[in-house]
Amino acid sequence: MNVMGGEGHVFDMIRRTKQNRKMLQERRDRMKDLVEKMNEKPLTGYPNKLAEGEMEQIERDIKSREHDEKVYYTRFMFAFLGILLLVMLVAWGMWRMLGA
Repeated sequence: MNVMGGEGHVFDMIRRTKQNRKMLQERRDRMKDLVEKMNEKPLTGYPNKLAEGEMEQIERDIKSREHDEKVYYTRFMFAFLGILLLVMLVAWGMWRMLGA
């Protein structure tokens, strides 16, 4: 009868650790190759330079969107706080009515 003690488990763990290290190194190598291939090819479809005035228009659009988002979130915050205050007032009024 062959009884395996803890040694078999230890050797199995060591073998799996080696396999995992090897797989991790292979994954890193594949990723490095992929990054090198991506860096070799220039991006197509994007102009190297923007037309005059286009950058200023983009900056204005970005500032406009940022302003719109700030206004939206501010309104949302005030609406949320107003509803929360209303709920608290109703709860307080009911508590006062039931307690009196």
